[in-house]
Amino acid sequence: MRQSLSLIMFVLIGYVAVAQQVTIKGTVRDANGERLPSAYVLFTPDSTYIATDSHGHFSVRVSTGRKVCQVTYIGYELYQQSFRLRGDTTLTVTLRPTAGQLQEVVITGARNAQQDVFNSSRTSTYLLTQEDINALPVLGGEADVIKTLQLLPGTLRGADGSSDIFVRGGAADQNLVLLDDVPIYNTSHLFGFLSVFNPDILDHVEAINGGFPAEFGGRLSSILNIKTTAEVPTRTRVSGDIGVLASRLFIEQPLVKDKASIWVAGRRTYIDQVVKALGEELPYFFYDLNGKILLKPTPRDHIEISYYGGDDVLDLFRDRDNDGSGFTTTYEAGNNSQSARWVHTFDGGWKSELSAIRSEYKYNIRNAFEDNELVAFSDIEDYGARWSIHKDSLRGGAAFKTGAEWTRHAVSPNIINTEGAFSQLFESSVAQGRIANEFAVHGQYEWSPLKHVRINAGLRGSMAVVENRTYANPEPRLSARYTLTDNQALKLSYSRMVQYMHRISSSAVSSPTDIWYPVTEDVVPQTSNQVALAWQNTFREDNIFLSIEGYYKSMDHLIGYEEGTNLFMNNDFESRLIQGKGSAWGLEVLLRKEAGRFKGWISYTLSWSRRQFDEVNGGAWFYSRYDRRHNGAIVGQYALGKRWAASVVWEFISGSRFTPIVGQYAVLAPTLTGVDLIPIFSRINAVKLADAHRLDIGIKFKSRPHRRFQWEWFAGIYNAYNRANPVAITIEQEDDGTLRYEQPGLFGAIPFISYGFKF
Repeated sequence: MRQSLSLIMFVLIGYVAVAQQVTIKGTVRDANGERLPSAYVLFTPDSTYIATDSHGHFSVRVSTGRKVCQVTYIGYELYQQSFRLRGDTTLTVTLRPTAGQLQEVVITGARNAQQDVFNSSRTSTYLLTQEDINALPVLGGEADVIKTLQLLPGTLRGADGSSDIFVRGGAADQNLVLLDDVPIYNTSHLFGFLSVFNPDILDHVEAINGGFPAEFGGRLSSILNIKTTAEVPTRTRVSGDIGVLASRLFIEQPLVKDKASIWVAGRRTYIDQVVKALGEELPYFFYDLNGKILLKPTPRDHIEISYYGGDDVLDLFRDRDNDGSGFTTTYEAGNNSQSARWVHTFDGGWKSELSAIRSEYKYNIRNAFEDNELVAFSDIEDYGARWSIHKDSLRGGAAFKTGAEWTRHAVSPNIINTEGAFSQLFESSVAQGRIANEFAVHGQYEWSPLKHVRINAGLRGSMAVVENRTYANPEPRLSARYTLTDNQALKLSYSRMVQYMHRISSSAVSSPTDIWYPVTEDVVPQTSNQVALAWQNTFREDNIFLSIEGYYKSMDHLIGYEEGTNLFMNNDFESRLIQGKGSAWGLEVLLRKEAGRFKGWISYTLSWSRRQFDEVNGGAWFYSRYDRRHNGAIVGQYALGKRWAASVVWEFISGSRFTPIVGQYAVLAPTLTGVDLIPIFSRINAVKLADAHRLDIGIKFKSRPHRRFQWEWFAGIYNAYNRANPVAITIEQEDDGTLRYEQPGLFGAIPFISYGFKF
């Protein structure tokens, strides 16, 4: 009898332990239906609190039983409601303004972008909001998501001012960049100095450098998941910005109350006009056009139809002799993408997401002089579909997600047409077009087998089908979280990644004319295995997040090319490609404060990156060009008052590596009329450029809060102490024949000013 009672008590205790955690989701609005971001939501007696996101939504897990919900927002009365909680619940909270003082209040609140990351089992994940991106002083004053990401741990930039990102020892093409589920193949404007993402349209940005969820794949180093505004507004909204380099305009219009809306955003540079005013000529400009239709036909359905198009255009004519027969250079490169996404919620909380996507990137270069012409063209176009179904509130607090995806890549790597004298230098040719179909299925399950342990186990199976060859690879994923205290956690993750698309480039800086190329019968997929260990701590009262993380990544079948290969205008590049191995490891630290008068972060990365190819450097390992030993940033935003705010960014990065000439030897010239000097090179990447560091400062002055027409001035200086950070190497020969290396910089101190508005 005693054994039976013990068994019954054990079962009951186990049932209570499993059933004690449920999910509360909700929305906080004002009396006019406007959603309130950063509202403070507290549940007692659990003492569990959370801040609403930019759309006024929140989601939190608490125990069952009697609860008291309190919601506070500056300028509004306290909301308080008690109830008994038995299962997953959805709340809608409406706040009433405080009588007589609404016009005198500045709305502030706790914003905890990293809190969800801390609570989950995921490592190596960073979240950015539109506020983070718009607050920083950058080149030309143009807010830029890529520039902001370069200030986070593990993410290195390329040349000073460029929008390249190199993550954990990987190349730029090893980052999968998604804009509303659509891959973007070229992320830069202005020859690499600005990104293609209009900051006005961004909802949130998720950067994943390790511990990858099973739903993501196709690249080795990182996933940059960018989501644009996806809420049906209650009224017309207009915002814009007029800056030194570009101006932009955003218009949001409801069509059917709470059921349908549309927004359109445009951006164009006028650098051509600025240069012309200085007495020079640069007939170059870029533009972006984004749009989205939002539909909510039922409370359970959400539909998004998105569009993006953008181009860089150069049309230069040089007529030195003024006889009308000058040299013409035209250049056009750009992205074009569309997507349709349908989200449906079933009974029981299951949610299905279905997306259809198209993405294209192409460039066209034409040089002409009289009857001589050289044209180069390249194009990559994707069609694809993705489907997933998930539930985040299974019994015992578990979560499950599964899905499948398909992408068809059509690649025209290089088409070269020549006429006249150019045909003697470059033959007209067409590189073989390639079709690759990429498939993947994935599933992951997250649960808590023990009180302080949470595990996410996933598996992704990927496959690429190309002419005469099929590749299939398992990609297991595992992450675990061990709770030390309410504020501290240890995390461990493992990820295997496979990449079937490669970008061929011989430059240390990515170029719009780099060539994308899929796997072939001879070029096999790149693979990586990464392990990360992290300790994370949150100081909730101060809204501070601290993360210290170490990682090790091994890579196989990396793309390289034989020494002496010229990839420019070369349609036989595949025969010169080689594949080898790589490894990267490091330590990353992030200290981030996310609310209050002072916000910002301090980041530091200590890292190593190596490569090995049998055909290069005698088969010996060497440091890669992505090996930048130290990388750090200090980012701060301080509210000087209700209308004034200052921001500062200081960045340091170790110099990039290169292979110098260390000597020369003389040989008889083939004509026997003299001698030729043959250079002797050091080991590959044996020397590095000088370290780079830069200080950017800015100050904002805003209109009075709560007025319908809001404006702000943003002024500052990029590279405030005028340091010329090296971007290249030039060789100068002295009178005695010795060689001297120079490290020219590109930018000195550049002031900027912009005017933004919204109503």
